[in-house]
Amino acid sequence: MDIEFHYYMTYLIAARAGFSPSEALIVAQSAQEIDDNHIPVSVGAGTNAAYENVISQTMNILHPHHNEKIYPIFHFIPGDPGAPSAVRKDGIRNRWVTTPNSPLANQMLDTALNSKDLYRIGASAHAFADTWAHQNFIGRDDAGNEMPTGPLSERIEGKVALLRIGHALAGHAPDIPGLIWKDDRLAQPVVDNTARFLDAAEHLLRKFCIFTRGTGHSDETDRLVASLLADLGEDIGPSSAASMRCDSARIRRYQQRALSRDYGGAAMPNYQPAQWADAAFVEKHGGLGERLAKFVAQHSGLAGDILEFGARMQYSWQDPDKFRETHWYRFQEAVKSHLDECWGVLARQIPELGISA
Repeated sequence: MDIEFHYYMTYLIAARAGFSPSEALIVAQSAQEIDDNHIPVSVGAGTNAAYENVISQTMNILHPHHNEKIYPIFHFIPGDPGAPSAVRKDGIRNRWVTTPNSPLANQMLDTALNSKDLYRIGASAHAFADTWAHQNFIGRDDAGNEMPTGPLSERIEGKVALLRIGHALAGHAPDIPGLIWKDDRLAQPVVDNTARFLDAAEHLLRKFCIFTRGTGHSDETDRLVASLLADLGEDIGPSSAASMRCDSARIRRYQQRALSRDYGGAAMPNYQPAQWADAAFVEKHGGLGERLAKFVAQHSGLAGDILEFGARMQYSWQDPDKFRETHWYRFQEAVKSHLDECWGVLARQIPELGISA
């Protein structure tokens, strides 16, 4: 999924579940920050307030920082290879395959809900929702990710092995709201993203209601689900093979929806990349290493995590005495704690994957 679900729809889902507008905004911003948190940074180096982040996304699948933890925790949670939705034409099963609403995805989101940390709830909601959009893909180099037909695979014929991570060979198709597309690996190849996204919205709402109302299954929750799905279905609009990413008309409809009483009655601002980072720190002007890192980050086309020499962008805190109060710091701490706890969950629940806590 992309920003339309992770930020705009997640805000609406959280607000419909009973989060206040300010709480829903933290949850939604955290959900989208997972995709934007791909540049390693160091803040306040050499001071008592020194801090380094842990990235939660990689923009360079050819030199991935997702090795081990990032993809299976935040983007491609291993699911149930026997799920009906995962049946392939070739009959192959893979224990790493992502499937919607998998037991492991639920356990990971539950750890976040139990923490009562809004930043971590949003971060985990990102991964939980992605089990619908990223279903039948694997968050590692695997032949199971190869698409048998399609213009993208034809253009890179002979180089497929370099791109067999996640849904790279399917392009953006799995992430676009309202898109109808074909996944010819599957026994049932026609995919309607609207159906997938609305199912994700229902399950996420029920999980949020456990946090806000104490139950995800009640007559009242069922009423909320029906209302939410009707509203989001109207906002997404008719499914089409021509649906585009980040459609401005759809985004306006989400924002208009947020103004209604059922969704908190407050304006939902446009998502601003790096808003939390900009409020927390400023660039530290340094030597050639920092300037080179910045140049590569801006001009590589694959973004900051391509840096092969292990460099981190260098910054200084806006207020070194209060950095722990910033949204950026709280989000980063949530990412670290969620990675640590959920890697242990993954290792315990699926020991046959050969990973260790």
